[in-house]
Amino acid sequence: MTGLTLALLVAGCGGDERSSREAGAATQVAGAGSGWIMPPSVTGLHRDGAELVVSGQADPGGRVVLRTPAGQAYAAVADAEGRFEVRLTAVDGLVLTPEAQLGQDTVPAPGRMIVLDAARGSAVILSPGGASRRLGEAPPLSSVDHDGRAAILSGRASPGTNVRVEVPGRGPIQVQADSTGQWRVGFDGSPPADVRIEGQDFAIPPLSVDRNDATAPDISRDEREDGFVLRWQAPDGAPQTSWLPRR
Repeated sequence: MTGLTLALLVAGCGGDERSSREAGAATQVAGAGSGWIMPPSVTGLHRDGAELVVSGQADPGGRVVLRTPAGQAYAAVADAEGRFEVRLTAVDGLVLTPEAQLGQDTVPAPGRMIVLDAARGSAVILSPGGASRRLGEAPPLSSVDHDGRAAILSGRASPGTNVRVEVPGRGPIQVQADSTGQWRVGFDGSPPADVRIEGQDFAIPPLSVDRNDATAPDISRDEREDGFVLRWQAPDGAPQTSWLPRR
């Protein structure tokens, strides 16, 4: 059973609240010889002049690093309440891993951040086995994630509100946004070809998860007229594909 299949099982029974808890204290891991370090949680993104400002929560006074695959690092220190802001000059397709750093110890967050559109301040956090999470502006349907066996549709709404998801042939589905405004719906097999979210229609492109090229990058970004398609690998090597619609 794959990660997305497991996530599908909890999508309709409080899975969003569980994910929110897991992103915080429940995901703390031990740093070698330095006590406990909580991985940073990236929660916001906005553009300020020529820079992108990445914000979130971490250990109070902790050092937060956003690191590229090539090793380039952008860092900031969280304030007394754990809030942090990291400023960087970004290009489309930039991949960043959020890390907490204490002395020589570093603890990466489970997801990776990919800049979709630097000029508009748009990015996404890819979460193995779960729904991608958009940063910056996004439409009612924020992402469609597929691993070949299951699919997760997700988006944002006002916290606690009900979201109407209409799929041809399956009838309307009501799902409630969690306390952070995130909602998700899981499906067995491939994602539906068409879906209506709160009255807005989306045509979901075919999402292939074949990764036969051993030389392919861990994350590939394909910009399309209808959005972005990301093909990537989970830490266990399982291929996953995500479609991020435009507004």
